[in-house]
Amino acid sequence: MTDRFKTMALALAFSLVSTVLAFSVSSVFPQGERWLTDWQLAHMASGPVDPSLVLVPVTESISPALCGEGRWNLSVLESTLLALHGAGAAFIVPSIDVSSPIASECGGLAGLVRLAEVTKRVGSVVYPDSVPPALADAATALGTLEVIPDADGVFRGVKSHALSPGSSPHPPIGLVMASLLSETATANPKTNDPQFRFIGHWETSPFPRYVFGDVWNIIQSNDRDQLTKLFRGKVVMLFSLVSNKPALSTPWESEVPTEFLHALLANAVLTNGWISRTPLWVAFPATASVGLFFAWFLLWGTPPIRLGMMGLAGILLAWLALLWGLRSSWVWPILSTGMALGMIVGGTLAWRLSRSRSIIQRRITQGRQQLQRLETELAERQQHVRELETQLHVAQDQARRSATVIEGLEIQQGGVSRQLEISQSEIEETRRQIDRLQIELEGLHRQVPAMEHAGHQNSEAPENQALLQECESLHILTRAPSVLRVFQDLKKASGTQSPILLLGETGTGKEVFARAAHALSPRHRGPFVSVNMAAIRPELFEGELFGHVKGAFTGAVGRKGYIETANGGTLFLDEVGELPSDVQAKLLRFLEDGSFHRVGESRLTQVDVRIIAATNCNLQQDVEAGRYREDLYYRLRSIVLTLPPLRERGEEDCLLLAQFFLQHFSRHQDRMDLAFTKGALEAITAYRWPGNIRELRQTVAQAVALANGSLITEADLHLSSPVMPSLRGEGRGLVELERVEDDMVLECLRRHGFDMQATAKALGWDRSTVTQRLKGLGFQALVDYHGNLEAAALALAGDETLARIVEKRLREYSKNLLPSSKHYLSVEEAVADCRKRFRNLPERHFPAVEQLVHQRFVTPGQISTPRN
Repeated sequence: MTDRFKTMALALAFSLVSTVLAFSVSSVFPQGERWLTDWQLAHMASGPVDPSLVLVPVTESISPALCGEGRWNLSVLESTLLALHGAGAAFIVPSIDVSSPIASECGGLAGLVRLAEVTKRVGSVVYPDSVPPALADAATALGTLEVIPDADGVFRGVKSHALSPGSSPHPPIGLVMASLLSETATANPKTNDPQFRFIGHWETSPFPRYVFGDVWNIIQSNDRDQLTKLFRGKVVMLFSLVSNKPALSTPWESEVPTEFLHALLANAVLTNGWISRTPLWVAFPATASVGLFFAWFLLWGTPPIRLGMMGLAGILLAWLALLWGLRSSWVWPILSTGMALGMIVGGTLAWRLSRSRSIIQRRITQGRQQLQRLETELAERQQHVRELETQLHVAQDQARRSATVIEGLEIQQGGVSRQLEISQSEIEETRRQIDRLQIELEGLHRQVPAMEHAGHQNSEAPENQALLQECESLHILTRAPSVLRVFQDLKKASGTQSPILLLGETGTGKEVFARAAHALSPRHRGPFVSVNMAAIRPELFEGELFGHVKGAFTGAVGRKGYIETANGGTLFLDEVGELPSDVQAKLLRFLEDGSFHRVGESRLTQVDVRIIAATNCNLQQDVEAGRYREDLYYRLRSIVLTLPPLRERGEEDCLLLAQFFLQHFSRHQDRMDLAFTKGALEAITAYRWPGNIRELRQTVAQAVALANGSLITEADLHLSSPVMPSLRGEGRGLVELERVEDDMVLECLRRHGFDMQATAKALGWDRSTVTQRLKGLGFQALVDYHGNLEAAALALAGDETLARIVEKRLREYSKNLLPSSKHYLSVEEAVADCRKRFRNLPERHFPAVEQLVHQRFVTPGQISTPRN
């Protein structure tokens, strides 16, 4: 009972001290908590939108509404007020800047007087408090446009607008709008520092938004029905986006107009869309209670398995609580809670470790004391044995001297002998106990040095241990100095804005390094968009890269291209050597000034994108041959990094990657007992790996799938000779590996119903690689079945229910074999074009492509029409 009480008191102390420290640090350095609060606000469920708020911005500097330096034309504003009032608008809120003297082109002083008369006649106009007294007297109400952001310059909600030196005596114009619309609206929620909920971005405004130019055209055409339909019963905000007023930021948007913030404020009041912040008196006890729970079980010696299950349950409950908070508009102090729980767990684990060491030391001391006692007992027993031996010798001497007492001495000798045997057996037993205690003592001794040695090893790690850990965090597994040098150069290049060109053989991990460059760059919060240039059809290149507008071509609905999607982030152009010549020029222009034209649009689009390109081709040779623009080549090669092939990275990298892939695929196939034999590891290190890391991954995946038992042998790897095959022919082992690989891919396609995305995810490939493999298998099946699409599709599908899907894909592949838009003068020209367009197709499938091209020239239409 006493131990339980002590443990509970210690756990309570850990919990309270850690919670107080965590909340104190968070209050002293509030920026971290503010960032996490903004994250919760940005991911919170959207709030309700009041339908009575309408925004009418002036978006063009050349507009009838503006004059002078972006100021409102008073006569146009006068006509607009009369038209909106006639259309039944509830209130009109013009955000205007009228300063003396008023320019004649803006209406002059007479225009101001007429505007005041119209304002008084309309009777439902709300002006900013900065307007002249004539307009202020005629207005229904006044409000200030000034909003008070937080200390970091971000506007999150309404601040106290009590009178202070230099501040406006009027409430924010958003609160004025809400109070005029609803007398029951709650302008002051029951929370400190109220913040409104996210309901939408400015660019995709949640409120109805009509450009002033369109509204003015409706007014000029005297279409009262249309005006009534748009503005009847609404609060209409008129403002200009071309003025020099500074823009503010919100937790979910960097720049928004001030008028949009007032609309958000009015909506929050009308819909009661406020955020509930967790008060300190709730957050502190809750955090301390959870911390007390964890500290109690850690200090009481709960088994690790049960602790792990409890930890997982706690993480799940915390995640569900966070989701509930985001759905129900509650904001929780995540940083303070996380710091408190981290300090509690760390402190209790350190306490347990120190207690364990003291217990082991105490057991060592007790063992030594017991050993000393046994040694003393052994010495006493040995002394007793020597005394008995002396008595025996005396008895023997007496027996020799006196024959008359021989019988008695023999009896005495027998008794002494028995006592001697008993004593010797006791000595042996004592020695066995000593040996057993010495073994136990040595085991205890080994425990303490093992911990000290482990700590020494951790403290004396290699100098590049931090660099290796950084590589592993970015999914780059290596110990090779050549790869580490490339990674160090990549870190330096990541901080720049210059394009990076990654060179290397196929399968060396160029996309992994591209993602690492993005993660290490200042753009890591932006998108990373990967584009395989070889997988895009030539006629779709421009639309895929630059996007297109609605109606640009037949069936076009308008979409963003890859470049615009990567705005603010990184665009990775894989196989950049596959760019058509006309797209090369447009890509060069984009690299020079960051602008481009969407297909079907004359307006330039400006984006901020960092380019990383990769290729396994020799671009220098392509430039010399005239197939690649020289200026684009030199623009892309600002920073050039060459990735070494796997065969040059050393045996340690081969084994490191092989073990990683074994664990990965074993976990996916629920075969965690798998391991390599010594012969398999020797075969992996001896093989040259012409396909590099991709071939190693594929080989291990096949071995895991086909291995019998829990050991992967050299035979399961299906590797050919370690020496790379010569140009005169491939070895039988490589041919067999390719055949098994095709069978494995086809089986995976069948298992996923020929769903390319699901198959690619199961194999750990990208979608374009799976498409190229199916395309090669389809061409080979068409040759085997003499162009019969139905028979070839059924052979590949293996099931009649999947045959229609495969037949549709084969029809598309055979149709694109020789496009109708191209005209070839000879078979050789057609085959050369196919080799260029199907560059990523495995070489073993090109004989089938050539045979199909020959058949197409001999009998046009034979391949694409199935036989009956």
